[in-house]
Amino acid sequence: MTHLSIRPALTAAAALGLALSWSAGAQTGDPAPAEATVDAAALYNTGAAVIENSREVELAAGAQTLDWPLSGRLRPETFWLSAPGVSLTGLSAARPDDEGSGRLAARVGRSVTLLRGAGDAAGDSREGRLVGVQGEAVLVQVDGRIERLTDGSPWRIAWPADTGSDPGGVQLDVEAEAAGTRALTATYQIDGPRWQASHTGRFDAETGELSLTTMAVIDNGGGARLSADRAWLVAGEVSRAGNGGPQPVMMARSEAKADAASGPQSTGDTYRYALDGGIDVPAGATRAVAIMAPHTFEASRRYHLENSLYSVTRETERSHAAVRLRFDNTAEVPLPAGPLRVYDGQHAAGLMGEATIGDTPTGAPVNLTLGAAFDITAERRLVDDSRAEGGQRSRTVEITLHNAGDAAATVDVVERLPDTAEIESASETRVDDGPANSAQWALDVPAGGDKRLRYTATWTE
Repeated sequence: MTHLSIRPALTAAAALGLALSWSAGAQTGDPAPAEATVDAAALYNTGAAVIENSREVELAAGAQTLDWPLSGRLRPETFWLSAPGVSLTGLSAARPDDEGSGRLAARVGRSVTLLRGAGDAAGDSREGRLVGVQGEAVLVQVDGRIERLTDGSPWRIAWPADTGSDPGGVQLDVEAEAAGTRALTATYQIDGPRWQASHTGRFDAETGELSLTTMAVIDNGGGARLSADRAWLVAGEVSRAGNGGPQPVMMARSEAKADAASGPQSTGDTYRYALDGGIDVPAGATRAVAIMAPHTFEASRRYHLENSLYSVTRETERSHAAVRLRFDNTAEVPLPAGPLRVYDGQHAAGLMGEATIGDTPTGAPVNLTLGAAFDITAERRLVDDSRAEGGQRSRTVEITLHNAGDAAATVDVVERLPDTAEIESASETRVDDGPANSAQWALDVPAGGDKRLRYTATWTE
């Protein structure tokens, strides 16, 4: 049911529209709902939702106007009509009613339910008819009398919002070469529905294994039921003009499943995950869909310290090492972008941390920063800073690592350097494949012990 509260700071029409998700009425005497199921739908993780639907239409020869039912809030500039011997010359669509005032006006004269409290107990609901809006109040006919409801009233209005589509549709101006029945196919985008991948894993430090499951969370904020016989979730970067990216969504119970057996299909620049049996998500609902089989990766936990040569001072600075988890995507399918949360396999109810990954092809590395290590700290200070003729600079930095834990740890130390800098000397052997314009060391720090690194870098300003 669509529930309604009136706030005196708003006009009644605007207030009544705050929590509405439209659907065609399902009560006796209400108009029949518009088409609720379309042929195909594709949801992109960049926020686009593409609908495709075909209909047999009887057309006259020449110019004419026909009604086309919609599923969701149309973006009129995206509409495409495909038909042999028929061309689209224009269209007319109602402006999306995000506040719901138009939906309220359309409900006048139709049945509503009045609810009080939870609306479950006897006497907590009454049937009525919405007869009008009066300033900041609404007028409802109940039991042969008119009642005026305001924000102070104990009753609120509700009506069905779990089936159907926006009955307004769109009017198409078309030109047909000849009269007869034609198969028309419309492709368009709607606002609201979107999806995001959600990865959940469990890491066992003893075995070095990360077990990972991947779900797609579908959020239908499009104001109408999202129902299609065929459906895909699409991962990848697709540019959109004048539209924002997807918003974070919460996890929900699984109501559908992806075709995990066939895996995602590459379209050249994106990947499409087919949903087995299509898609059916009521307006305002959220569904979670498994889009790939669980997979176990070989992973390693490392500790990471990264600083710039320019940022060091003669005052001792103490910091905690970052906790990082690294693995290669050895699964035979790409990992779509989304949040990834990792639980600790060696401790009950233990969370190692959460991070976000980008779209990751097969074989590509994944590096997650999951938090800060409590027991692994570092003290860093400037030992020497000198200048010479010709713009020559030299700095000596000392870093002392402390491990207060009961197990040895390897710490990756990265020092970002000026473009022309070279390491003149270092007390520990560097790692050869460090990041560009930097120096990197992998230092083993014993349990309850320390490790000291001193290096000197020179460069020309």
